[in-house]
Amino acid sequence: MRSKLIALVVVLGLLLGACAQPTPERIVETVEVEVETIKTVEVEKVVEVEVEKLVTPMPGPHPEAVIEGVEEGAEITIWTFWLSPDFDDYIHSTIARFQEAYPGVTVNWADHQATFQDDLRNAFAAGIAPDVINLSIAEGWVTEYASNDRLLALDDVVPQEVVDMYFPNLWDQQLVDGKHYQFPYYQGIQVDLINKQLYDQTGLTVEEFPETVQELPALCELIKESTGTLCDIRLTVTDLLAQMTYEGGVEVINEAGTEFTFDTPEAAAWLQMYVDMVEANTVDRTVLVTTDDRVGLDLFSTGQAAFYNTGPNLIREVRANNPALYGYLDVVPAPVGVSGVAGKGLFAMSVNAATKYPNASIALAQFFTNPISNLELSKRAAVYPSTPASYDDPFFALEPVAIEDSARPVAKEMVSKLADIVPNIPNKAEVNEIVLQAVQQALFNGVDPQEALSEAVVAANALIQ
Repeated sequence: MRSKLIALVVVLGLLLGACAQPTPERIVETVEVEVETIKTVEVEKVVEVEVEKLVTPMPGPHPEAVIEGVEEGAEITIWTFWLSPDFDDYIHSTIARFQEAYPGVTVNWADHQATFQDDLRNAFAAGIAPDVINLSIAEGWVTEYASNDRLLALDDVVPQEVVDMYFPNLWDQQLVDGKHYQFPYYQGIQVDLINKQLYDQTGLTVEEFPETVQELPALCELIKESTGTLCDIRLTVTDLLAQMTYEGGVEVINEAGTEFTFDTPEAAAWLQMYVDMVEANTVDRTVLVTTDDRVGLDLFSTGQAAFYNTGPNLIREVRANNPALYGYLDVVPAPVGVSGVAGKGLFAMSVNAATKYPNASIALAQFFTNPISNLELSKRAAVYPSTPASYDDPFFALEPVAIEDSARPVAKEMVSKLADIVPNIPNKAEVNEIVLQAVQQALFNGVDPQEALSEAVVAANALIQ
């Protein structure tokens, strides 16, 4: 007990002595006791002082800038198809975003409408075509221009991680010699708009609207008898071989691509279906063979047609042209043909093969079609993104209110199933003109469909032999 008390007193004394010093010192003391030994312990107090350094962070790469090698000081032009004036703010804001992602690139924009094809062909002929072009997949424009060496192939210049942004079925549409020439842009879901003021007079319900193209002749006959109006069905006169393929299940060319075969019994039956409707006077002849789908839309908008095949995005035009009709509208899925495939993609962005600034042009075409740009356009119109990531936005979980939004909840699934089942067509523009002449001969001049198509096949094969 005595030895422990002595040790405690010594330690207290040492501590008090240390507190009395103005500057800390290292103290070493050895104390001997009878029973216990306190070993020498050395303690050093180290004080670290942090010096704050001010560092200006370097800006990171823009998340939407995914194309490398964009030419410094590039000035490029983009043409869109029928997007002005309704989407001027979208176009301007997208270009502004692009210029933030790719500083120093100047973008000029022009919108072309009914004369788009003529304007573009003339521009190519004059050597002044735009760098980036908004082309129709549905009308076969990408194939047409790529086949004529007007478009830039993307396969060797677009990274795989960029390719993976798009639905594979859309990226692989309209290949020419196995090469890709388009960034998939906004997509459409084919529907039929129903004017219930007329359609209800047939005694049919909307749920009884035909599910197949082959049922349309009987419906048009009933509509004429019930309402005195004609069907405004339209042939895709700029891509008739595609329409044969989807609607008639026609194999339009052999597997080797060396011989046309669009005069088979299936092809003749497909054409005969339209000939029968013309002879029965149940379809509007002007609408049937027009190159402008708005001719039929205008007929429908003025209340002179019971239904019209189009995309939900054009319902806005019906509402603008005839607000009173809007309350009588309904929407049903478009009937499918023998192929069972609903259709192919709608629009794309492509790059002029002769552009002075290929990397900047590729960057702009990709930027307009990336997940953000696709989503922003879908929020402004009833069109649908070509990029799966866009559908993760809460916008696509909203309950539809407007008629034109009725397809939104199922849009991702439907877009993912769009397919281009038409094989590559050599000399496509010239062949389509031959087919168009044959079709018109059968429709309006009494030529037998089989005869008309067989003569067309001979003429088409002469172009590739």
